[in-house]
Amino acid sequence: MYLPVLCSIAFSSGVSGQLTVSKDAVFDVGNPEFDSLQSPDIPDGNGKNFKPKDWLEVEVKLKVQKLKEEPKDKYLDEVKVNWNIVVKGQDRKNYWIKKTVTYVNFPTDEEMYVSIYLSPNTLKRITGKDRAGKSDLEAIGGEVELNGAMVGFFNHGAKRGWWRDSLKGVEVTQKFPLFDKTQTPFAPLWYDRYAEVKPKSSN
Repeated sequence: MYLPVLCSIAFSSGVSGQLTVSKDAVFDVGNPEFDSLQSPDIPDGNGKNFKPKDWLEVEVKLKVQKLKEEPKDKYLDEVKVNWNIVVKGQDRKNYWIKKTVTYVNFPTDEEMYVSIYLSPNTLKRITGKDRAGKSDLEAIGGEVELNGAMVGFFNHGAKRGWWRDSLKGVEVTQKFPLFDKTQTPFAPLWYDRYAEVKPKSSN
């Protein structure tokens, strides 16, 4: 399916509540990378049997490229990433799922990764497959937000800015959740690779 994007979309327009491009900061944003990860089998002494299923991980590498004012401690209080994922459904529909994740203590002098996850049950419910993967995603897109303005963006599978348009034949839904890393069984794994997710109690 082709995701149409109007040529009039401009990242600096700021129309309809969209983010404007920051004049004070720029992030270097990598391309989305994909991985199928099995639920970890962690020995806990109880010996419960289960068959690990596959999660789909999407991660993006971020690094501060320019700041008008560098914090003395070289950390940003908060960075937001607005995720958009379109999944191909077994019912021949396409489902657009959105999620904003807030990251804290973001270093200004090193690369960090941010990530989002689709659970095994969500993937099977939408696609009908036990082992759904990258090919079942129609498009990925998102914006990195600092102080209410866009400092970078990423996209895959469609033209840049597709998420700023109303897409025909695509159903926007919150019925199927996206998970940040802290909401998955991978929460304690590879901790220092990823930006710290703001605790829900702090929102």
